[in-house]
Amino acid sequence: MIADLMDAKALKARPHIFMVLGKGGVGKTTISILLSSELSELDETLLISFDQAKHIVKYLGLPKTMAIVKVREGLYASQLDVDELARKITMKYVDILREILPSLPVLNLEDVVDVVKYSPGVEEEIFTRSLLELYEDRRFKYIVIDTPPTGVALRTLVLPRLYEVWIENLIKLRERIVSLRYVIARTLGRKVELEDPALLRLYELKESYLKLAKLLSDPQATSYVVVANPEPLPLYEMREVIATLEKRLNVKPRLLVLNKALPDYVARELGVLEFQESVVEELKSMEYKSVMLEYVNKQLSSLSDVVELRKLVSVIRG
Repeated sequence: MIADLMDAKALKARPHIFMVLGKGGVGKTTISILLSSELSELDETLLISFDQAKHIVKYLGLPKTMAIVKVREGLYASQLDVDELARKITMKYVDILREILPSLPVLNLEDVVDVVKYSPGVEEEIFTRSLLELYEDRRFKYIVIDTPPTGVALRTLVLPRLYEVWIENLIKLRERIVSLRYVIARTLGRKVELEDPALLRLYELKESYLKLAKLLSDPQATSYVVVANPEPLPLYEMREVIATLEKRLNVKPRLLVLNKALPDYVARELGVLEFQESVVEELKSMEYKSVMLEYVNKQLSSLSDVVELRKLVSVIRG
């Protein structure tokens, strides 16, 4: 039902990435698995989790992280491991430092790993690099990303645009340095190096992040699914996600999901029926497609448990 509501068959780009966004604890993993299951009935689908809670490892019985595992026909899954990727990035930084400053004493790799791992923005950097790789992966028609909580996810989405500005300024600075070096070399009659490796690398980075920014804002390449519970804070974050998508990326969410909605008789007994009904009315008033998924009073522990939830999905606005 969810895939049909979003007209997934009509999406031409390969791969088409679905990002499932929302506050931690609202059920993004559940919705990601449910969506992936439906999409896998249409074509080859990869579910990948950027969320370090690693719930899909439990739900899908993945034997390890950082490996693409076939769950069933047409459906594959993978769990990103931030610690492992931080180590790989750190190794690259160490190699660069050793190349630039060969006279430095031998670096303590574990200390550098810790510095990088706990530095502000490292998760966003890892997720951005991973996105670049996923958009190049032609093995899958659909890729569903179970994102980390709202703050990290939104910073990752706007990071390519910020990098564009930053790299553009670095390019201008480097071009002035290269130009000055050229003038000095000619004046002194020395051999002139026509290529500057650092400048070429900056050009490559600019092109990569420009491409990523365009893909994130292209409805034929990327769709956004925003999940919330009928509670004040998750709804506040849903509104924040929508505002960021519209203002910073100039895109609209493809689907809103109201997850863990209480049956009316339960909501009435708990005194929250009026609030829950007001949430449904708010979603109806929006221009986006939206669905509601009823609360299930049992612990979900497998793919089959999640797939069963299809019966509980109802359309709020189609």
